[in-house]
Amino acid sequence: MGNKIDDLVTLYDEKRISRRQLIGALLVVSATAPLAATAAQQTPPLPERNLTGAPPPGDALFRGRIVNHVTLRVKDLDESRRFYQELLGASVLLDGRSSEQIGPVDLLTGDSFVTVVGGRGAPGIDHFAIGLDPWPGADRALAEVQKRFPKSEARANQNQISKARETRSVMLKDPNGISVQLGSVKYQI
Repeated sequence: MGNKIDDLVTLYDEKRISRRQLIGALLVVSATAPLAATAAQQTPPLPERNLTGAPPPGDALFRGRIVNHVTLRVKDLDESRRFYQELLGASVLLDGRSSEQIGPVDLLTGDSFVTVVGGRGAPGIDHFAIGLDPWPGADRALAEVQKRFPKSEARANQNQISKARETRSVMLKDPNGISVQLGSVKYQI
């Protein structure tokens, strides 16, 4: 029920539904929640499936639910910000630029975001982040990654400039040296 309410509030915040539509939808959600809860208790859960219909591997360490964000190294921060805003209708979630103008600038696109950062080497993908659900917390996730993937150079990460509720994550390298970030599905959003 919480996800439905969050989705409705997002629609309202984005001015895609009116206040009257929000209130009506909230009434419907709250009225049907007890029925759904009762049905869920009586019905055994279905096995989790992916887009192909196949169940995920049973030995997976975590369940990735969303590409939370991709961080891009860019030549011109302002030009890249304008491009993604015009291309995707992205809004600025966080502008972390200082006098050096290197970023990061997080551009919100629905339930995820694109981060652009300047001045850090050649243009390209810096890393991608996967939102996990359930999120075990950064400390537990770090311990589990280090145990299962000891060569991954896993480390805890704290976003120092974000004002979001969830700013801790785990950074690691895949076998090819590609940087991966693991966090909550709500990381920095």
